[in-house]
Amino acid sequence: MDNCSAASMFLTDSLEMELGTEWCKPPCFSCGFDNRGGGNHFSGESYLSSGALKRLILNLDPLPTNFEEDTVEIFGIQWVTETALVNSSRVLFHLFRQQLYNLETLLKASCDFGKISTLHCKADNIRQQCVTFLHYVKVFIFRYLKVQNAGSPVPVHPYETLEAQLPSVLVDELHGLLLYIGHLSELPSINLGAFVNQNQTKV
Repeated sequence: MDNCSAASMFLTDSLEMELGTEWCKPPCFSCGFDNRGGGNHFSGESYLSSGALKRLILNLDPLPTNFEEDTVEIFGIQWVTETALVNSSRVLFHLFRQQLYNLETLLKASCDFGKISTLHCKADNIRQQCVTFLHYVKVFIFRYLKVQNAGSPVPVHPYETLEAQLPSVLVDELHGLLLYIGHLSELPSINLGAFVNQNQTKV
């Protein structure tokens, strides 16, 4: 088998793997190996194994089977799928930061064993809402955002004006999130060890 055929097969397999996985479980950057089955493979949750990175490089729809309805539920509110990020970007990111604050509040709560299960369910629900929003941002940029060229005519419709400003707004909001969250190394040890029981098993 030549190199092109091998690369094509690996690409197809990884993309199929990604489409078959739970879409609300985001991939991660990981150099760890999964030794199950006797092989040394990158973790199935990593960008390399899941195919998420390849979809980005090949300019393919990040989630071709999701966000196809006219409306999408984000943070418990219904939004118009094709316009929400342009019309309400500041509001959506504010709600996102609110969820991060709620998660931080849970981490500071007393973690006696009887409450761990309840706290975990609440934290997981917040995590899923945040992941859904971040996936929506990624899909929106790919499907709906029209990049304005320097020679493009001046937008005349209010929506076009907002759309032209969206890239700058996203950069500002994402930078604000990084400042809000901070570096992992700066988190107190209670946050890094949260929701771990006496057997060191994450619940």
